[in-house]
Amino acid sequence: MPATADDKKKEAFGLFHEGMYAESLALCNRLIETARDPAIEILAATNLFSLGKLEDAEVSFRDLAQRMPESSYVHSYLAKVLEKKGDDNAIAEYAAAVRLDPGNQEALRSYAAWLVERNDERGALPALKRLYQASNRPDDLFQLVTSLTHSGFADAACALCESQGSGKKTGPEYARALCEVGRYKEAEQEAQRLYSETHDVGILRVYLAAHNHVDSVTAPAAYASFLKEVPDPDIYLDYIRLLQDRGEYLRALTAIRKLISINNKPHYRLIACELSAILGDHLNALIEYEKLIRDELDAPTVSESFRQILRAYCRYIDDRFTPAEARERFFTLVPQDTNVICLEETGKMFLESGEIEEAKACYYRAYRADYLHGGLSYAGFLASCDDDRECEKVLLHILANVRKDADLSRVSAAVSEYDSTFQRMRRLTRQLILRLEERRQTLRSDDREFLAAAYRGEAADALSRNDYAACIYDCLCGIDILPAYSKTCHTDDFLSLINQAKELLPTIPPVIISPTANDAVASKETAKTIVDKMGLSDPEIKIVSFLSVHKRATETDLRHLLTTRRVAGIVNLLIRKAKEQGIMLIERKGMSAEGEVYEYCGP
Repeated sequence: MPATADDKKKEAFGLFHEGMYAESLALCNRLIETARDPAIEILAATNLFSLGKLEDAEVSFRDLAQRMPESSYVHSYLAKVLEKKGDDNAIAEYAAAVRLDPGNQEALRSYAAWLVERNDERGALPALKRLYQASNRPDDLFQLVTSLTHSGFADAACALCESQGSGKKTGPEYARALCEVGRYKEAEQEAQRLYSETHDVGILRVYLAAHNHVDSVTAPAAYASFLKEVPDPDIYLDYIRLLQDRGEYLRALTAIRKLISINNKPHYRLIACELSAILGDHLNALIEYEKLIRDELDAPTVSESFRQILRAYCRYIDDRFTPAEARERFFTLVPQDTNVICLEETGKMFLESGEIEEAKACYYRAYRADYLHGGLSYAGFLASCDDDRECEKVLLHILANVRKDADLSRVSAAVSEYDSTFQRMRRLTRQLILRLEERRQTLRSDDREFLAAAYRGEAADALSRNDYAACIYDCLCGIDILPAYSKTCHTDDFLSLINQAKELLPTIPPVIISPTANDAVASKETAKTIVDKMGLSDPEIKIVSFLSVHKRATETDLRHLLTTRRVAGIVNLLIRKAKEQGIMLIERKGMSAEGEVYEYCGP
């Protein structure tokens, strides 16, 4: 008796669970030819992901998301595909999966893990809380306690651990939380017990830090004793800082030299230079400073410590030499070419000596060498000189060119540092709001809070111009984007402005208006405009024209149309171009006897 469709379906799932993804995919494709079954289509897409065929998997899951927009599973797997490709839009798909099914623990866990990995533990807290309430798993408790502690809520982390009872509350993160809230004796006891069980270096570091607060007299000896057995760089650094705080600079220098013999990181060498200078060994300090800078300049890429090294060197030579001698040594050592950090530090040196034009020239060259990093430094210099117009012009140029979320975050963080100047730059404020809004689904908590603060500034400006409706609208936008656990911008800030505006309004006009039918038409026209501007090649235009008329075609049909066998590659590129414009143009509909089947789904 031949196998039924249900038997083959069970076989396809069985092959998938056995890790035979290629065989499962082949069977799925045969089943899709005869009948459309969403479960089989999802399995086929999942097989593509498991086989590492990320481009095909993405197209398949996007197709499924269009047809099954309420499926949390589909959005969750699309997020996995995007994450694997390094696409920041994965976070938006994880968020969609969680919104559609808050009980989807896998989606919650993946969403929180994505945020934590990108240092947004504050943003992960609501998801982690929901996840632990649903799962009650120890690993979810561990991550929640970790994120609470790192986000500045160590008291809440301790309370959560203690509410679990003696069987669950113990762990390295509980010890760290105790240390953060100043319960050092308890932290010491907990960390000591855990270290005796696990010999984990991280928990040893917590134990030694807590022990230092409990018994500062014996702490140096404890560090020295453990370092003989566990020469960990982080514990060495803690020990060296402790010795420096106690004024034991010679012992600190001996310790840092031992650390350098283990790991020759530039930061460790810088500490050795500073300690030599403190101890009065200026000949050695100067030689080591200048050798360190030469090594950094000769390296293929400069280290993260290079700016700190240059600044420490400048302070040192300023203290040891006359201004003319210090400058001569600096210019002899530090090149004035296209190294952005060197140019910025040279500009800083000129600025501190009151040579404004020379400083401006250096900062400007840094800007020309690197529009982002050098540009932000140049804008900061211009803000310090009250040159608002040029500062705004530079920042607008940077904003127009940044593409990555991380770079946009860097611009937002830099702008927030000169807040008073920023408040005078209305064009920059509006442009920054537009750029952040474009990426609202992928913004970290810090960026969301900055965007909320920008809306707050716009609301205050609107209130000062007696534009009360705009003030209320900006406040509502700010509240909407404001993250949980905000630090500097709060709901009350917006409510206060709304109350002021309402008290001054003679009437109360609506500021939130539902979309109309005209908006839907406009969005359709926009999609058509996007298609027109896609920059398609002649073969791609032929495919779109053919499919828009016939709605569906096989690979063989398109081969005859284009007189080439390279149809699959051309269609893949066409689908990718459409995706980059945010529209669905062509969907794959499985395999047939005449090759892959394509269906038109564009405007």
